[in-house]
Amino acid sequence: MKIMSFRSIGFVFVLMLLFVACSGPDNDSPRTPGADGAGSAALASPTPSQTEAGDDPTGEPATDASPTGEAAPTEAGQPADSSHVELTEPAEASPDSTVTTEPPPPTATMRPSPEVPSDLPAGVLPNNRVLAYYGHPSTPLMGILGEYSKEDLRDVLREEAAAYEAADPDTPVVMAFELIATVAQPDPGSDGTYVLYTGDEWIQEYVDFTAENDMLLILDVQIGHSTIRDEVARIWQWLQYPHVHVALDPEFATAPDYAPGEIIGGVDGNHINIAIEMLSELVLENKLPPKMLIVHQFDTVMIYNKEDILPLPGVDFVLDMDGWGTIEAKTGNYNHFVANELVQYGGFKLFYQQDIPVMTPEQVVSMQPPPLVVIYQ
Repeated sequence: MKIMSFRSIGFVFVLMLLFVACSGPDNDSPRTPGADGAGSAALASPTPSQTEAGDDPTGEPATDASPTGEAAPTEAGQPADSSHVELTEPAEASPDSTVTTEPPPPTATMRPSPEVPSDLPAGVLPNNRVLAYYGHPSTPLMGILGEYSKEDLRDVLREEAAAYEAADPDTPVVMAFELIATVAQPDPGSDGTYVLYTGDEWIQEYVDFTAENDMLLILDVQIGHSTIRDEVARIWQWLQYPHVHVALDPEFATAPDYAPGEIIGGVDGNHINIAIEMLSELVLENKLPPKMLIVHQFDTVMIYNKEDILPLPGVDFVLDMDGWGTIEAKTGNYNHFVANELVQYGGFKLFYQQDIPVMTPEQVVSMQPPPLVVIYQ
């Protein structure tokens, strides 16, 4: 028996049917790692020393074009049956992405955290647990954020937060929304990046709402054929806010010959370092609280050269075990991808509709190391 992370056939069907309007608010194939081509930041001129050049076989930089209000993107992100973690291996499975169902106890030790300058405001981690609701406000097919109003979600999230504080009284809970800011697409679009921007008006609405309610906002980036640098730069204006953080979704960073959703994508750990450098520079120069950088993973190919990821002052790096399935599968993959390959902090995602069953707060906080970021989709 093996734990398998894979994309199910139903993903393609949902992909063909789902359309969302990102212009503003209204209320298996080969498992090839993806590529981040060279690119330059378009906002606020962040200038990290490292470049992303080299992974794009064409050698051509990706273009970061402004989205138009006419676009109606198809969601290539989180349909109802994506990111599945299985106990049985399907016929098309690749052996290089499996782990045993009885993973060894976590043995990895956390890499030393960089020293944070004493003049910075305190960060959220590690003295709190972040509890987030994930999705896109336009549709429930991308997560719970699209199922209810912001106000209703805030109230339900408060109840969930109380349950986590009861399960782990020593760790206060900070509530958050994780909003998909750039949505992966099955079509290249006019700029060839296979991503469409959610839009300034919508993002600003969530920036304001979370600030008013003492919550965090995590802007989720689905990279497509763009670059980590360009997609982080696209949301740069909102990262000036102390409560706004970043998540990267390598699943949708696909190789040049594949659209997001056709294969499971991946990013180089050295390219993740670019985002870390950008955020560290932003925090240190502006005396902001440390920024969380959350990277989702449910398959080996999603992060390669993982050992090269280097935390820097002002950035709290969170490796989040994504994917839905049985408790055995999910905890096994948490041990494999997070605990045994720990970079700094662990995260864990749960799926209300797909997990079999949904783990309780007591079960989640009992994992080792206890995840300090818990996300519900």
